[in-house]
Amino acid sequence: MPHRKTRSLLDDFNINAAHVTEVRRLLQSLMRQDAGLNRKVYQMASAGRGEGKSTVCGLLSIIAARIFHKRTLVIDGDMRRPTLHHLLGVPQRPGLFDVLHGLQPLSACVHATGLPTLFVLPSGRAAGPIGEAYQDPAFSHLLAHVRPHYDLIFVDAPPIVPVIEPLLMAEHAEGILIVAMAGRTPLMMVRRMKQLIEPIMPKLSGVVLNNAVEGLPYYYDYRYYGYEQPLPKRIRTTASPGGASAAPAASESTPRGERAPSQGGS
Repeated sequence: MPHRKTRSLLDDFNINAAHVTEVRRLLQSLMRQDAGLNRKVYQMASAGRGEGKSTVCGLLSIIAARIFHKRTLVIDGDMRRPTLHHLLGVPQRPGLFDVLHGLQPLSACVHATGLPTLFVLPSGRAAGPIGEAYQDPAFSHLLAHVRPHYDLIFVDAPPIVPVIEPLLMAEHAEGILIVAMAGRTPLMMVRRMKQLIEPIMPKLSGVVLNNAVEGLPYYYDYRYYGYEQPLPKRIRTTASPGGASAAPAASESTPRGERAPSQGGS
């Protein structure tokens, strides 16, 4: 039986979809909030697996490139459970592992997409102990090298609580976006994550809460305004840190034919 290509977020992208509108609001709020701070490199983070972090990262990168016309690079920094090569329809390798270990030049590892201004540095495939896949000095050098060539860079990092890599990566990011799943993320994990990210709190740009549809008012109905799709089951609201005004919503979406990140991805 021939292999059926998995559909990506790009294949199923619908500018009128509710979740696209929400992530578009999120990005617009981010850009307004961080205006003047010269932030380009944003790291996506979560306490644990299955919170929709990778999907939100993929949607942010697509919207940045397609709607905001930003030259955008998305980096899959989760070499343990990579997801973005599926979500954005590119090969898994060569990728980040090859760059960090000097196996391939960066030019061979950055993959073009169906959008002329969207590029992906996938995870690559780690060889040897997975705990040794990440190389911090090389990652710092990588970001310094690519930063002048892109308007926005999104890094999809592993979950914060189980492993050390996301905290190391965060030292080199300029903004941090936390993604949590309402009704799923254990409170103890959230508290532990808060302890771990305390040193980098000044970089926190916002919090994305998935699965928050129950908290929206009854009139929050996209069908009323003539949009093509009803409100998705999982949708988030975001809040900026430090008591700032609330940032717009982001939502979780899974392309057809692909397992949802909340069931096994990051």
